[in-house]
Amino acid sequence: MTTLARTLHGLRLRARERWSLLVLLATWLVLAVGAATPTAFDEGSPALAASLAVFAATLVRALVRELRPNAATYSQAHELELGLLIITGTYLLIAVTGGLASPAHPLVYALASFLLLLHRARWIAGVWLASIALLEVLVGWSSGHGQGARVAFHLSYIAFFAAGNLLILGALVRRLRGEHAQRLADELSHIRQEARDFRLVAAASPRKSRDGEEAQLTQSAVHAIHEQVAFSLELVRGDLELHTCALLWMSEDELVLKRAATSSTALVGGPELASPGVLAGLLRSPKTLVLKNMSEKHLPPYYGAPVAVTDLCAVPLVRGERVLGVLCADRTENRPFTAAEQDKLAAAAQHVLRTVDHERAFITAMRSRYEHEQLYRASELLSGALGLEALYGKSFEAIRAIAPYDLAAIATYDEHAEAHRVLAVDVPGQSDPNHGEGWRGLAESLRDRVFEHGSGLVAMATKNRHFMPAADERVEPETVVFDVHTRLRPAQSVLVLPLLHGDKVLGTLTLAAARERQFPRATREILRVLSHQLSVGLQNARMYRAMEERATTDGLTGLTNHRAFQERLAQIHALAERTGRNFSLILTDIDHFKKVNDTYGHPIGDAVLKRVAAVFAGRARKVDIVARYGGEEFVLVLPDTDAEGAAIFANKLREEVAAQTMTSDHGPFAVTISMGVAEYPTDGHATAELIERADQALYHCKHNGRNCVTRANQLA
Repeated sequence: MTTLARTLHGLRLRARERWSLLVLLATWLVLAVGAATPTAFDEGSPALAASLAVFAATLVRALVRELRPNAATYSQAHELELGLLIITGTYLLIAVTGGLASPAHPLVYALASFLLLLHRARWIAGVWLASIALLEVLVGWSSGHGQGARVAFHLSYIAFFAAGNLLILGALVRRLRGEHAQRLADELSHIRQEARDFRLVAAASPRKSRDGEEAQLTQSAVHAIHEQVAFSLELVRGDLELHTCALLWMSEDELVLKRAATSSTALVGGPELASPGVLAGLLRSPKTLVLKNMSEKHLPPYYGAPVAVTDLCAVPLVRGERVLGVLCADRTENRPFTAAEQDKLAAAAQHVLRTVDHERAFITAMRSRYEHEQLYRASELLSGALGLEALYGKSFEAIRAIAPYDLAAIATYDEHAEAHRVLAVDVPGQSDPNHGEGWRGLAESLRDRVFEHGSGLVAMATKNRHFMPAADERVEPETVVFDVHTRLRPAQSVLVLPLLHGDKVLGTLTLAAARERQFPRATREILRVLSHQLSVGLQNARMYRAMEERATTDGLTGLTNHRAFQERLAQIHALAERTGRNFSLILTDIDHFKKVNDTYGHPIGDAVLKRVAAVFAGRARKVDIVARYGGEEFVLVLPDTDAEGAAIFANKLREEVAAQTMTSDHGPFAVTISMGVAEYPTDGHATAELIERADQALYHCKHNGRNCVTRANQLA
C-alpha cells in the first residue's frame, strides 16, 4: 500500500510539472479531431466545453506565474510554454468561430509580430513560428476542402509579419539596446573619471573579482561628494548673495567644471572648459584671486556666453604644493568681496576638501576591510591544510580571492643543487577565449619542471628575498621568469613572491595575468603577508608528511610498517567484498636469519633486511602492499591476483633474493627465503584467517627444506 501511495504521489508531481504540456497536447488533439469530425466544434459539444474550460484555467495559471514579480521564477521552458498556450488558444478561438474565415484570424498576424519581439532566445521564436504554421494547416484542414490556397495565403502573410518584425522592430530594439548600453558605459566611464579626479580610486580599473563592488562603492562616493558640494555651493551663494558659485577641479592637468550653483543660463554646456582664462595665474601661484570692475572680455572660464560679471573671488583648493581645484564666486552688482567674505569662501573651500577626504578615507577603509577579510579567510584556508596537495589547492583559492590571475605556480628551491622544481600549477586562464590555449600550454610545460637557478625573475626574487618585479609595470613578452626556455608571453602582469621561512628560502609563488597592472602595490603587500603564511603552511605540511611517513613506514627498510599494513589490508579486503574480486597474500621470512646475525653481526643482518626489502619493493606494482611484518618477516598483498599467479610472482622474488651476494668481513654469502601464499576468498574470508593460512603454508616450507613457495590450498 505504501509503495502504491508513493507511486501515485510521484505521478501527481510529474503531472503537475508537465501539466501545461499535457493540456497543449490534448488541445491539439481536439483540433485534430475537429479536422476529422466537423461537428466537434458545434455549440453544446461536451468535448469542446471541457477543452475550453481546462485550457482557460491552464492559460490563466501560466499568465499568473509569468506576471509574478520574481525574476528567479523565469525559465526558458516557462516562456516557451506561455507562448504556445497563447498561440494554441488563439487558434482554438479561430476554430470555434468559423475556421480560417473567422474574424479573429488577424490575431495570428499580431502574434507573429509581437511574440517574436518578446522572445529571449531565438530557438523559442522558431518553435513558436513552427507551431503557428502547423496549427494554420490543421485548422485549414478542419475548415473543409479547397482551403489550401487560403492556408498558403495566410502563411505568406504570417511570414511577412514575422520578417517585418525581425527586420524593423528587431533592428529598432537592437539599436535601443545598443544606445542604452552605450549610455550606461559612458555613465560608468564618467563616474570612474570623477573618482579618479577626486582620487577615490587609482588610475587602473578595478580588479575583476570586485568590479561590481568597486563600481557600487565608487558611485556611492561620487554621488555623496556631489550632494555635499551642491549643498555647500547653494549655501554659500545664498549667504553671500552671489550670481554664481562654482567648483572647478583639476582633471588630468586641466580644469573642468564639477558643480555650480547659479541662476544663469550662460554656463558652458559640459564639464570641459576652453581654457583657464583669468584663473591661469592662480594655477601657477596658488593664492586667492580677487578681481573688480571686470568686463565681458575677461569672464570666468565657466561661462560660455557673455554675462555682466563685475566681481570675482577664486580660492584655490591646495594639498601640499598641488592645486586640486578652485572655488569661484562672482557677482554682477559691482559689489567687491570683503575680507570677511573671502574668509568665508576659504572656509567653504576647506569644507569641500574635507568632504572629498572623508569619502576617500571611507573608501580606503572599506577596501582595507575587504582585503583584511580576504586575508583572514585565506589564513583560515591555509591553517586547515595539512597535506601538500590540500595546501596547494587552498593556497590558489585564497590568492584568487585577493588577486585574480590567469596562471599561478608554486615552486620549491633546493639551495644545495641551486635548482627550482615546480610543485603545483593552477591555470584559470585556460578558459580565456583569447589566450586560453597559450595558458594551457604553459601550464603543461611547467608541471613538475626542474630548472636551474639562473637570471629570471624567480631567481632574482629568491636571491633578493623580495617580490619581483619591484614595480607594477607592464611585463614584456620576452621577460625571463623561470628560465630562457619558458616565457610567459600572454602575460602583461607578473608577480614572483619568495616563500621565506626564517632566513631560508623554501621556494617561490609566481602569478601571471593577461591584464595590465593586475598586481598593484597594495595587493602585493597583502600577497607578501599571505606568502609568509604559505611558507609556514608549506613547512608544516612537509613536517606533517614526514611524521605521517614515520608513522606508516618501517624505519629500517622503508617499507610499510605493521600497523599501516593492517589498515591498507582492511581497505583492500572491504573493496574485494564489495566488488567480488580476489587478492592474494604472501607471507615470507629469511631462512636461518638468526644464524646470519650470530655469524656476521646485527649490522650485516640489517643490511640483509634492507637488500631483501629493496628486491620486494622493486618488483611490486603500485597497487601492491609491501610491508615489514616483524623481525625478518615480510608480507605482500597482490590485488586482483589469484594464488597461482601469486605463487609464480613469489618464486621470481625467491630466485632474485637467492641470487643476491651479501658482503661481510667474513666473506660473501647468500640468503634464501621461504614463502606461503593464501588467496581471498578461496583460502579464507576474514583477513586474520588469510594471514593464518599463509602462515601455515610458510610453516610447511620451513619444515620441508626451506627456500620454496607453498600455497595454502596445497596443504592437507
